[in-house]
Amino acid sequence: MSSVPEGSTGPAGPPRVDTVEPLLRTVVSRHLDVDPARLVPEAALGDDLCIDSLDAAELVIVVGDALGTELADDVLDGVRTYGDLTCAVAARLRD
Repeated sequence: MSSVPEGSTGPAGPPRVDTVEPLLRTVVSRHLDVDPARLVPEAALGDDLCIDSLDAAELVIVVGDALGTELADDVLDGVRTYGDLTCAVAARLRD
C-alpha cells in the first residue's frame, strides 16, 4: 500500500477524495501559483488553470512527492478537470 500523510486515510485505510483533496489543493495551488479558490471540481486543467503537458508532468511528480509515493505518468490519462485529478489521485493511492 502507498504511504500517505497521517489523517489521509478513511476508517478502513484507503484514502478518500475528501481527505486527499485538501492536501492536493495546497500542492496544486502552490505549484501552479493559482488561488486555491480557483480549484473547484469543474475547473478545466487546460482552459481554466492553464496547465500544458509539461506542467502536467511536473504536477504528477510534485503531487507524488507531497503524498510520499510515486505516481505513474498515466495517472492523468482521461483527467480533464481538477475534480478528475482529485479522483484519479485518490484512486491511485487506493491501489
